[in-house]
Amino acid sequence: MLFDNATWWLAVLLLGVLMALAEYLLKRSLFGRIDEMAAKIQNIDSNMVKKADYDKAHDKALKDIEQIKKDYTPRNVHNKAFDEVRADIKKITENYLTKEDFFREQAKTERKLDSTENKIDRVLEILMNNRG
Repeated sequence: MLFDNATWWLAVLLLGVLMALAEYLLKRSLFGRIDEMAAKIQNIDSNMVKKADYDKAHDKALKDIEQIKKDYTPRNVHNKAFDEVRADIKKITENYLTKEDFFREQAKTERKLDSTENKIDRVLEILMNNRG
């Protein structure tokens, strides 16, 4: 069977299209996966912590925990301190005046003084009138 020039051109064109299609599919599937893996590796690389840094942070956290354990005050000690403060507050409320009570008592004292002063003025006025 003999092929003429147009048939050969058609065969070469068809072969070129098939090669381009194969290359596109290979690139899309194989190189697409490679690009995904590269992106994932880059993400892992940017989010990872080096072992030395991790060990340093871990040791610091353990030292902080030990310091907290040393400085920790038990709840019963805090409750005892709170009870002492409550007793002091109760004692203060029993033994001291509030600001309003103080002002009220001062006003009463001033009224008594004014009343006494008025009485003294009245007595002096009467004495002056009797002598004159």
